[in-house]
Amino acid sequence: MHLFKIFYTAALALLAVSCNNSAKPEKINTPEKIPVTTVDEQMLGDSTLADTVREQMIEKLVQGNQTEKALSQIEMLLKKDSTNPGWLYMKADALERSGDTSGAIAFYNKAVNKAGIFIKAEMRAANLFAETGNKNALILCDRLLKNPAAVRLRSDVLLMKGIYYTKVKNSAKALEQFTQIIREDYSYLDAYIEKGLVYYDGGNYTEAWKVFNKSTEVSNKFADGYYWMARAEEKMNKKQDAIDNFKRALALDQNLSEAREGLKRLEELK
Repeated sequence: MHLFKIFYTAALALLAVSCNNSAKPEKINTPEKIPVTTVDEQMLGDSTLADTVREQMIEKLVQGNQTEKALSQIEMLLKKDSTNPGWLYMKADALERSGDTSGAIAFYNKAVNKAGIFIKAEMRAANLFAETGNKNALILCDRLLKNPAAVRLRSDVLLMKGIYYTKVKNSAKALEQFTQIIREDYSYLDAYIEKGLVYYDGGNYTEAWKVFNKSTEVSNKFADGYYWMARAEEKMNKKQDAIDNFKRALALDQNLSEAREGLKRLEELK
């Protein structure tokens, strides 16, 4: 699960107001509004491009899953200033998208070290630690929970702690985190799914269904809630209920291929 889909312009803008731990903030480049809608191959080797144009070109490359080309362009920026937190963040993001988890974590940490305070980079690193069951997730999350600048992200941080505990098979601690989120922020739908999955993965499909169902009571347009209700119903041999909820999920999100596959699977058994 990737919690944070952050474009470079937003990250750099955030960094501009976050570097406040010293009298003189680190220098960063803030992109101007120069539209780059396509990437001309000839531009890739142009060393005279303005930094702002190159940044936007990198964003387009990343959006097009051309991470190797994006990384080569980021290196051109880092040759000019290897301490720029925004550019270090861009490299971390590209590395994460390419599947290089350890490299991404290293560069998120470099971005934080150079910026002093860089909440989004810390969140991305904590998320990767949580997803891989690395106990450093707890260290980062607890640090974020104490940071006044991260107050509005409290539910996200608690979710990462819960995911970490899920990965290390500590169901009781995971449920504690997800329950706390729901108690504090009942509309945080991902917490219901993660909590329900703890029960589901443990074979307690009845309890899982109750949690998934609760998410659809909070929002009757939550496709994932109906999908997971159907999955639990399928496990409980309630085939028609499962078919109905797979259909509800698809009606709300046509791109939910797992629901389409589940529906096909059950209809073929009729």
